[in-house]
Amino acid sequence: MNGRHLRVHHRDYYDHEVHDGDILAHGERSEDLACEPDDYYREDGLDAVDLAVAALSKLEATEPSGWPFPGSHCWWGGTVTLDYYTGETRETSAHPRGFSDAECRAIWARLTSA
Repeated sequence: MNGRHLRVHHRDYYDHEVHDGDILAHGERSEDLACEPDDYYREDGLDAVDLAVAALSKLEATEPSGWPFPGSHCWWGGTVTLDYYTGETRETSAHPRGFSDAECRAIWARLTSA
């Protein structure tokens, strides 16, 4: 994928698949989420940073890989319980691609309220 986007990795596992810190996931997948604003987004005053923040928030991947701001290589993660009965969990990590250092810093500042 060209342009600014998030490379997102999902890993699904159950509690019993975690052994000494290693996870034997039963489901893994990756996807690219476009963050390039089209004409409609631009008319609404939205830019790539707005789209990235919205996507990361929706994914619940709002934990930065470093503190303070580690640079443009910063990535985002989060863990969500999918099913409390079975203990199925989804780990998500999102890696910004094509964003400038200033844009990565803006994403970091908005998600961490720093």
